[in-house]
Amino acid sequence: MLLVLAQPASSQPGSTAALAQAAKLEGSKKYESAYQILDKADPKDQQPEVFLQKEKLLLDYYLLTLGFRGFALKDLAPGETVEQLRGKEGNYNMHLVDIPQRIGQLKKRFPQDYRLHKGLADYYYQMVMCHCGQGDKTDAELLNLVVKNYEQAHAHQLGDFMSHYAVGYAHLVQNQAQLSVAPLEKSIALNPQYPTSHYNLAYALLQLQKPAEATPHAQTAFQLYTEPDLKADAARMLGQLYSQQQQPAEARKMVQQSLELQPQNYASLRSMLELAVADRSSEATAWATRLYQLNPADDQMFSDIMDIYQAQNQWAEAESFFSGQVAKAPNTPEAQGLLHFYVAILNMQLKRPKVARPHFLAAQTHLKKVSKPDNPLFQTIKRGLAETKP
Repeated sequence: MLLVLAQPASSQPGSTAALAQAAKLEGSKKYESAYQILDKADPKDQQPEVFLQKEKLLLDYYLLTLGFRGFALKDLAPGETVEQLRGKEGNYNMHLVDIPQRIGQLKKRFPQDYRLHKGLADYYYQMVMCHCGQGDKTDAELLNLVVKNYEQAHAHQLGDFMSHYAVGYAHLVQNQAQLSVAPLEKSIALNPQYPTSHYNLAYALLQLQKPAEATPHAQTAFQLYTEPDLKADAARMLGQLYSQQQQPAEARKMVQQSLELQPQNYASLRSMLELAVADRSSEATAWATRLYQLNPADDQMFSDIMDIYQAQNQWAEAESFFSGQVAKAPNTPEAQGLLHFYVAILNMQLKRPKVARPHFLAAQTHLKKVSKPDNPLFQTIKRGLAETKP
């Protein structure tokens, strides 16, 4: 008695020529023409290899999408790129394709063609990245579909550096740092020149409190990135990693490099202030000023600056900095109110209630103009006024 197993589908003779012709057109950025060639070769989507190539064209080169069920393609003119045109209106051909449904039908006919699992994972991963379509599924459900389908493909040696990266990414964004390590390492083994695999592996190891292991990957990401914002992110991560390893000079160097690329970055300025305050550097005030000036009406900024000085038991230095801004602060209720509030709080910490009281009163006057009565700041102000009553 023979047991007949369904085998992965092979291309029909005509489709082999169509695949070759479509690949040539794709290389010339003739994406709509490439799709038309494949659609004519397999109009009812009966051949896995042809459909998966059609899916690739739709996912990689769409210019507009309708709920990730419709995909607009175009033959690009010289000098045009998908990145330039994506999301912009234009004269495109729209293809309505329910990719999960088509792949589901093919899987029933070819249950051992695990390329279809990879194709389905590709679809869900791209959906996660573009934040569009599939409104009936949560992000967690989509990420689980990415992992489930890629892992089935990987179990049958059907994977590449991006599919392993996607599994690592899916685990990482679900706060599963330990599970993300192995697929990210595999991605790097397959393509050590892809910087984002190094960056996310460094981030995972940072989450796992393994800064020494994370550092080489963050360094590699910094070296490989060419886009300024991504390079700045890698430099900022290196600054954090060096700080955790008690290497302040190296940390300062990397954070300064991130600021050269992003001079107004909040996280980098905050890191430079932390390093300066820890060193009792004369530059601390300058870094605090730069951070403050990003948005003088940002409560989080006030809290961060105070916490940084507090961590080093430098209450007087924090009070001196904020008091020094009173004459220069924007004349808006929120900026003035928050500044007076924090000056009052710091003076209470320094046991100077007489100095604190007028700032509590000023904070109350200004914040009443912009804040709701149930704002917790008013409860603190009320207690402060009671404690400082003459």
